[in-house]
Amino acid sequence: MYFLYIDPGTGSVLISLISSIFLLIWTNIKSFLYKSPYLFKKNDFNGELNFSNDIVFFNEGLKYWNVFKPILDELVKVNQPFIYLTSDLDDPGLNFSSTLCKSLYVGPMKSSLFLLNSLKAKILITTTPQLNILEWKCSENVIHYCYIFHSPVDIHAYKFFSFDYFDSILCTSDFQIRNLEYLNNLRKIKSQQLFKTGCTYYDLIENYTDFSDRDNILIAPTWGDRTFFFENGEILIQKLISLGHKVILRPHPQSWISDKEKLKSIISNFRDNPLFKLDENIDNRNSFINSKLLITDITSGIIYDSILIYKTPILAVDYDNDNVGYELSNLESNPSTKFLIQDFGKLISQKDILKIDKYLSLKIKISEDDFKNHIYNFRNSGEVASNQILSVYKSLKP
Repeated sequence: MYFLYIDPGTGSVLISLISSIFLLIWTNIKSFLYKSPYLFKKNDFNGELNFSNDIVFFNEGLKYWNVFKPILDELVKVNQPFIYLTSDLDDPGLNFSSTLCKSLYVGPMKSSLFLLNSLKAKILITTTPQLNILEWKCSENVIHYCYIFHSPVDIHAYKFFSFDYFDSILCTSDFQIRNLEYLNNLRKIKSQQLFKTGCTYYDLIENYTDFSDRDNILIAPTWGDRTFFFENGEILIQKLISLGHKVILRPHPQSWISDKEKLKSIISNFRDNPLFKLDENIDNRNSFINSKLLITDITSGIIYDSILIYKTPILAVDYDNDNVGYELSNLESNPSTKFLIQDFGKLISQKDILKIDKYLSLKIKISEDDFKNHIYNFRNSGEVASNQILSVYKSLKP
């Protein structure tokens, strides 16, 4: 009787070959599944993102529309066509009223990233970090990747390697540029273009200075393991209410996804209290114009909104957390919010929450001249960003 014998070397090659075949088949199946919802729709998107010579924007959700709108408005003014892709069916960008704009819904986030991996474009502008790190990979058919910050907050609270593979970054302040340059030198990253842009959504927000009807205390923590709130939030709310203060809780939008059960547990204890109000809106305007004080985390980008737009005093909690996996652990500088608080607010510790009544009468005086060191091109960054994007776009070879 003869037995089929395969030597170890040949067996290894066969296993690798079979694995490669199955991987190729699975990749093609995934590609079809992600494209299939669009193949039978009566629109002009067939599941292929082929915009080889175009400026392309990608927005992951409704909450970032106000970052893109000032730029798109400026591109229309100079008669520049562009493509706008979104993974949110509620994104107002899908109804952007200009013949120069082609807007497409490209499916929920996971399938959007898969499609973006084969995108063809001259330049892609996005607020989505961590390019080429997890599921989202650089496409060989995109010449230039450009990142734009959706908030003026510094880079410390971003995950490792959030910006390493972008060709250019539209920055909001000197703080971001200095820290990005530091990381580039540390990691020997290829040269990036770091632009002095600003925070584009500030172009759209009315400036508020009337304090006469503000009688709430706004608690607006960040999300995940970067916040004091899930450890001390219930104590803080209870303390404020016991002192007779009206409280607005405005969780970070991501908390409704990442921290949902923790939030529900805390909210359930206060929902029926007449002094407690929950704000779930994307827009923070109503909460701010009715609040005399903000309590938040030292790393939260809402600190900038509070000071620059609403002139609201801030108590920032310096939360001691695990920095593993965040850019903070590779940086030697303090987050820019600490410098902002030094100028316009007060930094407190977690222990200070138990004696919060000592800090509730905080008053600050703020003028636009005072914060020029903290933000670029205040209320004019849409035009600046548009010009910077066009400059890069025109410099790229087909």
